[in-house]
Amino acid sequence: MDELIMTINVTTYEGYSVEGGKMKVHMVPFTAEAVGNYFNGETVFRSYDTQRENENGFFLSARYILRGKDFNGRKCSIFIENNSIDNGIVPTVCTDSPDLAFLETADLYSQLDADGNKVKVRIYVHK
Repeated sequence: MDELIMTINVTTYEGYSVEGGKMKVHMVPFTAEAVGNYFNGETVFRSYDTQRENENGFFLSARYILRGKDFNGRKCSIFIENNSIDNGIVPTVCTDSPDLAFLETADLYSQLDADGNKVKVRIYVHK
């Protein structure tokens, strides 16, 4: 069974859009708090979810840094980049925590649930 690594509770704010001849781009600023058995923390500053739409479909990419504590109580930071692909959303992780370094090479995926300006991102590892 896959393991839940963390849940990221996101609050979005009014975004910004531009529509060109071949693409529409919408950037949504957000703040977030992560909770879980491995890490707890919050975003450093406002982060952005970038949504692009063109004749090839819809693509999203969110990049953010969380600062907090790992499961051993050590202060650390985690960079997460969530990118949509054909069959879901895949996070890329970079961390300065030796105890969380396994996340940098783990087979991860994300699930999103949205309700208004609240989004819940759950990051899982395939087992």
